Amino acid sequence: MNIIVKTSSSKYIVRPDTTWERDNEDFFPPEFVDSLSYTPVLFARISKPGRSVSEKFASRYYDGVGYGVLLYPENLLGSAEEDFACASCLDHTSFLPFPTYLPIVLGEDDNLFRLFKDGSLLYETAEGTREMIENAISEASKYIYFRSGDILAIELKSREFLCRREDGAVNVAATFCKNKSIEFRINF
Repeated sequence: MNIIVKTSSSKYIVRPDTTWERDNEDFFPPEFVDSLSYTPVLFARISKPGRSVSEKFASRYYDGVGYGVLLYPENLLGSAEEDFACASCLDHTSFLPFPTYLPIVLGEDDNLFRLFKDGSLLYETAEGTREMIENAISEASKYIYFRSGDILAIELKSREFLCRREDGAVNVAATFCKNKSIEFRINF
């Protein structure tokens, strides 16, 4: 199982399954991580294998959707392309909650995704659509062979600062469809 990410700059990267944190366990950054940034994502669970999937048939390749958040250790991000790949591999930094929702919930006005830090709103959206997911499936499958159980995540905005070691513990929470979907603590 891999996590295929369409970045905010429309490039595709693959995060290993060791980055996936689906149980909302607290995150303990390693000693070498001084600060973290985040990006909210819309994601879909791939339900059948495939390659070079036409957008016309992309709806057949996923069965669940949701919103999550990806964390990036800022001090590993330099100017080299390898730095971004390295920062994307840090264990337990892909908070993609399960169970997922049926794709029909996307685009409904009352189904907002809200992301909070220590109770303060960081991000809010209802902009996720099936078309976004199906377009990303079609694009990514040109380069990557999908397997059942893979996750396709679409970054909804560029990375932004979340917290630093000096902040101590930080609580991160999110809701989707008026249900709590993410709740964890970052413990430096």
